Amino acid sequence: MRTAIKYFALFALLLIISCKKSGYYEGEHFFISNAGAEMPVFVKGNIESGTFILFLHGGPGGNASLPSFMPVSKELEKDFAFAYWDQRGSGLSMGNPEASTFTVEQFVDDLDLVVETIRLRYHNPRIVFYGISWGGALGSAYLSTKNYQEKVDGFICMDSGHNLVEGLPKSVEFVEAYAQKQIDQNVDKAYWTEARDWCASKPNMTVKENYFKYDAYLSNTNAYRKDPNQKVQGPEVGLRGSLNSYLSLAVFFNGQYLVPRFNILELNLSPDMAKIKIPSLVIWGRHDGVNTIEMGFDAFHSIGGPDFTDKYMVILENSAHEGYIEEQDLFIESFRRFVNSLKN
Repeated sequence: MRTAIKYFALFALLLIISCKKSGYYEGEHFFISNAGAEMPVFVKGNIESGTFILFLHGGPGGNASLPSFMPVSKELEKDFAFAYWDQRGSGLSMGNPEASTFTVEQFVDDLDLVVETIRLRYHNPRIVFYGISWGGALGSAYLSTKNYQEKVDGFICMDSGHNLVEGLPKSVEFVEAYAQKQIDQNVDKAYWTEARDWCASKPNMTVKENYFKYDAYLSNTNAYRKDPNQKVQGPEVGLRGSLNSYLSLAVFFNGQYLVPRFNILELNLSPDMAKIKIPSLVIWGRHDGVNTIEMGFDAFHSIGGPDFTDKYMVILENSAHEGYIEEQDLFIESFRRFVNSLKN
């Protein structure tokens, strides 16, 4: 009986693998090698458009590979080429980078190699950064460094973690308010009372132990999704897709080594962002509990300084941290309008 079950399981696995779905291997890819890391870049979409959207994923420790299968990405790829880069220690990146290389400066250096490679391989196309959360911070750091912004034509900064010194305490206040609401509604009262009281103690958020405790509470709120019950269009791949595409299960685990070794808790890029003088779009979820709306206004006012006018802000009124799927249509419309305006 056990032998029969094994054969059946093997047959089922082969059947899953053999069911290749078209589209899971579309596009081109190359690797960036730098300071011990081998980082993949997957290029998909409308390469002939001459406009490359360089996606800067969140985390640190997230990935760009999986979002490349998001329906919202597929829709925008009809208009533009998208370059999905997995950063060092993240996603499908490989190699054996030393923990000492997990610095903002090293990530900026990696990103410059990605930019230069795209310029070389695709004959100097228009390049637009699209950074989410940590990716928005990384884009801000890059564009504030040397003369790097001369290589980039536009910047979409979404729910950025560019200033955690001021941003994290505001997120702690979000958790505290959420905890009080649960207590008032008599929901898991003991847990949320503990969370509320800890937040009220104003913990020092530059201490990693405090950060991880806060993060555990945060993950149990609606900080990421305003309505957790809302039906959204996530990546179109599951286990079957992972076996029938360039993905692997590494995208879910690779960042676990990086996260505790890359400390950005004292990051404050706001003063440096005044150096950014390229067209910029700031997109923020009104109900974002991770990087609150106050930090959205901070990003908008910081980019280029107070006198810089070539910048725009879109607030997604019914979204939290994942507005690209919570208000997908408005996000796509805003994205297209901004990128198309760069052609004028």
